[in-house]
Amino acid sequence: MRELNERRKCILRAITDVYIDTAEPVGSTTIARKHNLGISSATIRNEMASLEEEGYVYQPHTSAGRVPSDKGYRYYVDVLLEIPEVTSEEYKKINQLAEYRKEAIEKTIRRTTKLLAELTEYVSVAVIPEHRNATFRHIQLVPLDVHNILVILVVDPGFIENRVLSSPRAFSPEQLDEISAYLNQQLRGKRGEALTKTLLSELNNIVPEARGLISSITDIIQSVLTDAKDDVVVVDGLLNILDQPEFQDLDRTKLVLSVLENRKVLSKVLSSLSRNSGLTVQIGEENESPELKDFSLVTATYYHCGHNLGTIGLLGPTRMTYGRAMSLVKEVAMYLSELFDLL
Repeated sequence: MRELNERRKCILRAITDVYIDTAEPVGSTTIARKHNLGISSATIRNEMASLEEEGYVYQPHTSAGRVPSDKGYRYYVDVLLEIPEVTSEEYKKINQLAEYRKEAIEKTIRRTTKLLAELTEYVSVAVIPEHRNATFRHIQLVPLDVHNILVILVVDPGFIENRVLSSPRAFSPEQLDEISAYLNQQLRGKRGEALTKTLLSELNNIVPEARGLISSITDIIQSVLTDAKDDVVVVDGLLNILDQPEFQDLDRTKLVLSVLENRKVLSKVLSSLSRNSGLTVQIGEENESPELKDFSLVTATYYHCGHNLGTIGLLGPTRMTYGRAMSLVKEVAMYLSELFDLL
């Protein structure tokens, strides 16, 4: 990307800042009045014309001021933007996620996505990874009544499955604890493919009178560990983007709704971005999916014990407050990684 001189940098920054704030095309008079650049309106107009020729800004109407193009936003993000620190109040709210660190990863991510939407007033998105590489961590059998047992199965990375089994035979809490302890000892850390017929047969024989129950439990374990589940896309804050001036007319509202309802598009985009480390900003036409050409997407990857786990981010108009969005997405992704490393 060609380097701009200092004057044009200042003018492009001013145009972008004002447009992000007002959603109105920016004229030279506005810049001269709001920004003390030490140059006349006429000089500002000439420089704005040069920026337009180079593709950094454009005029939506002949008599209007300028607005940033995707190229202009990219230069703004890469060169001109000063990313603010997360405020103490925002950091306090993010820290409160630690209260839920014992919850399953999926529930924690949903809470985090909701918080991100509330903090920014954009649409927050996250992809929760598939279960394909899950390993057994823990099982607990809880008697609900004489013949019904709650099976609580925890698999890494951090997913919880709850099932209710009916048993014609009654088991005491002590017997269920004994079965749970044995299964935990034998299966901890094993993947689905490690659950061979020999191992399952051995497990079924540990308490002969409980053979039927254990067979049903091992069926659940094997099903959870071996049945691949597709990535789950979480979306929160839909009404936030409908409040943006860019999406007030009916046609664009329909566009927004179709994009956010099409989870396959979002899943593909977010899963692709999750291969990147650190913070990623996709602006308008830079998005691989044509459905997202009117949006900007700020995402970051979160991890579990150094392994890429998923992606979380913000979807908004190209006229978004990039600095704040970037600082919050980065902070939230880092915090999720720290939480999951404690699991």
